[in-house]
Amino acid sequence: MNLPVDYSVDRSIESPVDGSVDRSIESPVDGSVDRSINRSKNLLDQRVSELKSARPSGVTLLELTSLSRYELTPDGRVDLLAALERHASWLNSQIHEVTYLISLDQPGSQAPEPFHGYGADGAAMSSELNDQEREEIAAALRISPNSAQHRINTATLLVHHLPEISRALADGSLSTAHANVIAREAAPLIYGGADKSIVSKIEAKALATAEFSTPNQVAVALRKAIAQVAPQELEERFASAREERRVIYYPERDGMATISALLTAPDARLVMRSLEEKLRALSAHSAANHSAAASATTSAGATTSSSTTTAAAAATTADQRRADAFVQFFTEREVNNQLPSREVHCSAQQEGEIKEKISKQDRSSAMTINVIVDLPTLLGLADNPAELSGYGAIPASLARELATSHLWRRFITDPITGELLDVGREKYVPPQGLVDFIKARDKTCRFPGCQRAADFSDIDHAIPWEEGGTTSLANLGLLCRRHHRLKTHGGWKISSNPDGSCTWISPYGKEYFVPARPVHEVA
Repeated sequence: MNLPVDYSVDRSIESPVDGSVDRSIESPVDGSVDRSINRSKNLLDQRVSELKSARPSGVTLLELTSLSRYELTPDGRVDLLAALERHASWLNSQIHEVTYLISLDQPGSQAPEPFHGYGADGAAMSSELNDQEREEIAAALRISPNSAQHRINTATLLVHHLPEISRALADGSLSTAHANVIAREAAPLIYGGADKSIVSKIEAKALATAEFSTPNQVAVALRKAIAQVAPQELEERFASAREERRVIYYPERDGMATISALLTAPDARLVMRSLEEKLRALSAHSAANHSAAASATTSAGATTSSSTTTAAAAATTADQRRADAFVQFFTEREVNNQLPSREVHCSAQQEGEIKEKISKQDRSSAMTINVIVDLPTLLGLADNPAELSGYGAIPASLARELATSHLWRRFITDPITGELLDVGREKYVPPQGLVDFIKARDKTCRFPGCQRAADFSDIDHAIPWEEGGTTSLANLGLLCRRHHRLKTHGGWKISSNPDGSCTWISPYGKEYFVPARPVHEVA
């Protein structure tokens, strides 16, 4: 919006000396001005809604940028944001095409048909480019040569190898972030010489998933799909990657340091679960110690309180507490026995109560992590990829390796239908089998775009129990604590289906569909 150079008129309207103009504008006797303003806003919102569904173009973009966003309702601004995002995708599709043409090193020539054929070698576009093209782009855009090369690689993948993804980007139905992730995940398959029909299947899977998923969720889905069509390649890449496992330490600024670990996905999940368990144990000890200290000082006639300590503990973030637990996990032997050396002295009865509380907590959160594998693969009759809960596809050999460990709960599925074979029952209070099944089904929080893992989410009744909701697969699902509170107190509503799909309704009345997530997808 262009503001006038002289603001005197605006000021005279907004803040007259006697206030008469304000009153006449804001509160007319017959309300005619208010009604005309509301009608104008409704028409503006309606126009934005129409433009949101229109095919992106320069004309449409010009109109969108000319509209006064300050006169839109909150609902209209959401539609405007969506419309502008579609046009951003359209513009980026143009950038990809121009970048691809530059990479051909054929100045002034007409582009070949970008949507037909791979060529005899299949992977020709992955070869090293001449420095000239890369450096020219880097200089023109003021970016590094590496960034220029990355742009060229992405443009080549999208325009030359992934035509359907490129078309979806051009018509605004796919965001740039989604397209970039799809290109990245499909690159090993394409440059490995995969048949065009296989790449087309991956494109279709990517487009179907992207309609209701975040870029990261699309990446996870594509890894699973690619693993299913090329399981041997997954085995080979895993064997090579496993050799790269390491733990690295390097100093940071301001007295800090970073410890980075590259582990197999199951080992990493197990470490994180173990760390969370230690965090819960330490929290239980802290609460019990504060209680014991308060009791001891009270009995001695002291007037001090543990409220300050409790408040300080509550002020720390989850990440900070996890970092503290990480240090204690590796540096204090007492933690392994769940008896910190700095424990407040207390009576034998109090110590027994602390141990019992921790013991109950440990039993209620047994160390199990879900691995989903079909029966033939488990028996060694097939090598279909399995799925590690909270991560995604893993090789068949690793799934069979994990199957011998008591730390991993196996969900065995039918290789044809992908349906679960050994879990499924209903009770008033969800039995552990039902809870585990829901975690395997939903995988993450069911709010649109949320990726909070199943292990750290709540089991929620879509229709509250007190309002007649049942404890069933149709009515139960995972919600992280934040979105659980948002549903309960924030004006959001959810309607759930037996397959795990659900529809969210925002306070603005907008609906967001979250599709079902099969326990185990089959090719």
